[in-house]
Amino acid sequence: MQRSSGNKYFLKWVAAIRRGAELLSLPVMLMMVFSPYASAVSLSLQSAEAIALRQNPGLGALTQKIAELRHQAVAVAQLPDPHLALGVVNAPLNNFSMNQQQMSMLSVGLSQTFPSFGKLGLEGQQAGVEAQAAADTLRGQSAELVLLLRRAWLQALYAEDAVATVRHQEQLQTESVQAALALYRSAQGSQADVLRAQLARDSLANDINQLQAEQASDLAQIAQILDLRKPPSIEKQWPNLPPPPTLAQAEARLSGQPLLRSAQAQTRAAQIGVQVAKRGYWPEVTVSVDYGQDFYPGSPNWLSAGVNLSLPIFPGDRQDQDVAAARAKALQAQYRYDDQHLALTQQARTTFARYEALKARLERTDRQLLPTARNAFSATLAAYAAGRAELSAVLRTQKEVLDYALTRLQYRRDLDLSAAELDFLTTQGATQP
Repeated sequence: MQRSSGNKYFLKWVAAIRRGAELLSLPVMLMMVFSPYASAVSLSLQSAEAIALRQNPGLGALTQKIAELRHQAVAVAQLPDPHLALGVVNAPLNNFSMNQQQMSMLSVGLSQTFPSFGKLGLEGQQAGVEAQAAADTLRGQSAELVLLLRRAWLQALYAEDAVATVRHQEQLQTESVQAALALYRSAQGSQADVLRAQLARDSLANDINQLQAEQASDLAQIAQILDLRKPPSIEKQWPNLPPPPTLAQAEARLSGQPLLRSAQAQTRAAQIGVQVAKRGYWPEVTVSVDYGQDFYPGSPNWLSAGVNLSLPIFPGDRQDQDVAAARAKALQAQYRYDDQHLALTQQARTTFARYEALKARLERTDRQLLPTARNAFSATLAAYAAGRAELSAVLRTQKEVLDYALTRLQYRRDLDLSAAELDFLTTQGATQP
């Protein structure tokens, strides 16, 4: 009677783990596991991106930087404020009487300084280009923030589905332990089989804990990006990211990438700075007018006018150095642009190659590797049921099914990560005015 009971439980276990191994190959199984966030309203990736672009403090600070530069572009193009002078001229010290003698008077004067010709216009143009560079930087950092959010989002989804997969495997291993115990009690199995089954089940708890910690970290990062006080509940469906362009299209679009456009604008601003520095060879002109009120009886009032010029007569120590420094800054900006362009080109090529490789790996895993692992497990299970294989072989092939299921999830995650990175690299900035 005990032997019959053991065989009956063994057959139920064989059927259960065979069904479980088949489910491990189906992505839909991953969405059927209870989630601690299922009761809350789930946040979609599209909504999260909108929240990030609207609420992120870093983007808000950069927006104010753009406003600052645009205001400065107007201010620096204006003439300096005129100077008003009030004074007392030739006042006698014995009694300070203004009508005691001629030339004692009160004066009022007005002066205006005119910078060297064309300097104000160039400085306003330079500040305007710097404001445009900041606007492109904002677009680039917005795209970077979206990429960072997508990375954390996909990592969290992977961890969620991986936990579901491992939990299902844990249930199958529990069935294995119970079956091994039943066979051992009916004298059809060994204690070693029971211990192997228990070890295979218990080791999965470490994997679950690790995945849960990674998921908590990913959700915390999402909360930080969205400026939320606690981690949100996210949708458990994998997002539909835009399909990546071809490599040729990606390389062609790099010139419009906002961060690269910002570096290009900074180069233009530095080149304008060279023209501003050259204006230092020309003198600044100050025009002044003074009016004096004479209080001595019969004396006329007085009017004075004059022109004051700066004298750049030692250009080697000042103007030449300013121009040389401005040229060095322009070259530095140009080298920085060239370096960034090369870096983005290399990144696009590397990411596209990785995307193509991951796409092939995922297709091969779905078409060949995972079905083969499942068939190998079924064959090993049948051999064990017929007494031609050990339980260790069943556990090993069962774990291989789990490994390929997790590998498939990793390929799916990394494929979407590569698509998100290519989408960032091909982001286009606004048209220059």
